[in-house]
Amino acid sequence: TAVLDDSPVLFAEHALLYGARGEVPDEWYEVPFGKASVRRPGGDVTIVAHSKMVDVALQAAEELSTARCKEAEVLDLRTLSPLDMDTIVESVKKTSRAVVVEERWKTGGFAGEVASAIQEAAFDDLDGPVARIGGLDVPSPYAAGLESAALPDADAVLDTIARTFGI
Repeated sequence: TAVLDDSPVLFAEHALLYGARGEVPDEWYEVPFGKASVRRPGGDVTIVAHSKMVDVALQAAEELSTARCKEAEVLDLRTLSPLDMDTIVESVKKTSRAVVVEERWKTGGFAGEVASAIQEAAFDDLDGPVARIGGLDVPSPYAAGLESAALPDADAVLDTIARTFGI
């Protein structure tokens, strides 16, 4: 989609996704700008993520289903601007709970913008606050072990869901 768009496009790819495996269509396909993807349907909580954090959200949703018999709907934003608020609000109306997961710092991160937009667009549909999960507010470490410790994982998502919503 970016290649075919005449406007300037900023495309950011996550280096840790280079080794990801999955289905790839044989024919030409495009990912439309401003259209999120429901990667996992669910009715108990909406987890909103993008890039590498979609994998973390899917892992957390699977563990939530297995351990707590609760189903999380996982949304892959795919584009941050334009942001697909229609899909997000539709999901939040269904689940009444929202968690936004971002890899980078919680302070000043894009998750704050998404959480605020959810609060503004779906306030009456929420049964609790919009939860945000982000990396630790520390300088980004380069060493692999320290970097892993600073980034959100599925356990952080599950802990936040349990603490915020009691599920």
